Amino acid sequence: MNPSRNIVVPSQALSAIPIVAPPAADSPASTPTSPTKTTKPIVKQPSTTTPKRLCRNVIIHGFCKYEGKGCEFNHDANKPTAIEPKATTSIRIATPPTRANTFPNSASSSVTAESVNAPVFIPKSMSENAVPQRSATPSATSSPAPGDDHAAHDINALNNNFSQFDLMANSPAAAVHHHHAVAAAAAAAGMPPPPPPPPSFQHPMDMMNMMPPGPVDPYFYMHAGFPRQPLQYHLYSSATSDLANVHPHQRAIQSFFIPDNLREQLTRRNEAMLATASGHDLPPEVHVYHSLVALEDKPGQCFGHPSWLYKAMSSVDGNIYALVRIEGFRLVNELAMSVVESWRHIRHCNIVSIREAFTTRAFGDSSLIFVYDFHPCAMTLYQAHLSPQAQAAYGQNMMLPETTLWSYITQIASALKAVHGSGLAARNIEPSKILVTGKHRLRLNCASILDVIQYDGGQQVARYQQEDLLSFGKLIIALACNSLQSFHNLPQSIEYISRYYSPDVKSLILFLLSKPLPTKSIDDVISLIGARSLHEINCSQLYTDALEHELSKELENGRVVRLLCKLGFINERPEFDMDPRWSETGDRYIIKLFRDYVFHQVDDSGVPVVDMAHVLSCLNKLDAGVDEKIMLMSRDEQSCLIVSYKEIKNCIAAAFNDISSGRK
Repeated sequence: MNPSRNIVVPSQALSAIPIVAPPAADSPASTPTSPTKTTKPIVKQPSTTTPKRLCRNVIIHGFCKYEGKGCEFNHDANKPTAIEPKATTSIRIATPPTRANTFPNSASSSVTAESVNAPVFIPKSMSENAVPQRSATPSATSSPAPGDDHAAHDINALNNNFSQFDLMANSPAAAVHHHHAVAAAAAAAGMPPPPPPPPSFQHPMDMMNMMPPGPVDPYFYMHAGFPRQPLQYHLYSSATSDLANVHPHQRAIQSFFIPDNLREQLTRRNEAMLATASGHDLPPEVHVYHSLVALEDKPGQCFGHPSWLYKAMSSVDGNIYALVRIEGFRLVNELAMSVVESWRHIRHCNIVSIREAFTTRAFGDSSLIFVYDFHPCAMTLYQAHLSPQAQAAYGQNMMLPETTLWSYITQIASALKAVHGSGLAARNIEPSKILVTGKHRLRLNCASILDVIQYDGGQQVARYQQEDLLSFGKLIIALACNSLQSFHNLPQSIEYISRYYSPDVKSLILFLLSKPLPTKSIDDVISLIGARSLHEINCSQLYTDALEHELSKELENGRVVRLLCKLGFINERPEFDMDPRWSETGDRYIIKLFRDYVFHQVDDSGVPVVDMAHVLSCLNKLDAGVDEKIMLMSRDEQSCLIVSYKEIKNCIAAAFNDISSGRK
């Protein structure tokens, strides 16, 4: 028998490829990389005409960091790779399967001889020091030679297999690889090549702060295998357009759950609440707060003082709070802390509540800490409407809708009414101190900070309240004109507002910018708002009704979970009350057949039927115990049982009572 015709049959052991380092540079190239000890010498036939196989690191990552350091595979994609004869390529025909083989003992093996002899895969290190710098030259690409069809087929097949995992989408090497591909396509079309990507290329996913830029902390990939990936928000797809004309008695699967946009919003908030960070030199505990996470990359400015913003968990109640740290501030008068106690009594839906304030030296200096309620995924009013990014996204000449502007005016006026009614002044009516915590939902932030920093004993509260009204008018002008500099050219700004907004907006602004008087108060502002506040109340009530409607749909979802838990306790139980066949006899056999009826149905071709509507319908009928009868068939199709949902419910209750009581 010709040796070249031998078929390599894979062993029955695990087919996992060991991940080991290549041999050292001083070791001979023919030394095997496997650590398995053998008693017979390994006879390796010399290869004089067949070139070496292309290194898998070049195929996956675009380069190999062990090139020239002992890796014996081919690293030049332009050279032809090793192509074995067709007779010895694999056991089966190498055609792309239409369905994955999920049976381990299948007669036809999906492991080919080429995959058995594949080179050892060495993962790319996440450290910047371990990644060598490569020049962005066309010769560094991993494209095969145009004339080598077999090599191109192998490389394209591997790229298609690994593309779904997005292994190199965020790496600079991927940017260079993509640039070369685009440049080659442009050259083929006779167009000038595009400019190369900058050295500091950053993927758009990195800009979302979902993944930390630069090297990842070794803790994440040494203990968890891979760094934590952002949630796939795009997987939440809405109903298709053809479901809009269904009959009244028909329901889509989306109608059983909350809307996708609301689920995504809540998921983002939960992700922000549980987010962690590493690499920051922060104290492990500050007062009663631990697990500090910096929400800013660099210190900001809070009323002229350097400040930091942290997220921390309280060891008293386990809730998460926002900590505002005034760096390097020495408190002169201890009576200033009494102002915080006055602010604590204010509970308003448009004010970020303050919990406490204290001084600490945990950061290595004298810092003043203010503790507020934490609102995840919030942004300031400046970031939402007045920042360069917001103006670039919505257009510099984009007008704020008047309904939205009146919503903002009503919420801020309501917050000022609560503050001024408590004998205090807000002193924070500016775009960078107002948070947008939801859709058109505003909250005044940084309450009491300026009162503590510039403590005067509360002697000038009346003057500060007049300043709040003046700042309120400036804020309305900035939002209406979409510019912070609009107040410096007041006549032109008023003319612009008169042209595009109703006269009520102009009258309110002129009143707020008028001369301060002892009789001028926030009550006059509320009277000028008038019926506009009724529209805001109406919208708030409608939104509350919508949320209550979605909550009512999720209210009874616990019933389905309880039924699934009971089925899990009963079905396939190996032994109970010294009876190994307890779950296969008596009423438990009916429960097993019902489980197959709900979850293990197949169609005429033997393909599993994954129908969520069928599952929910059966479980709801089971929980209600209706008299509808169904036919249960055994797995060998030799016996059938006709039972009702009410009888199945009684069987589940009896079996679960036996388990929970500990006796048969």
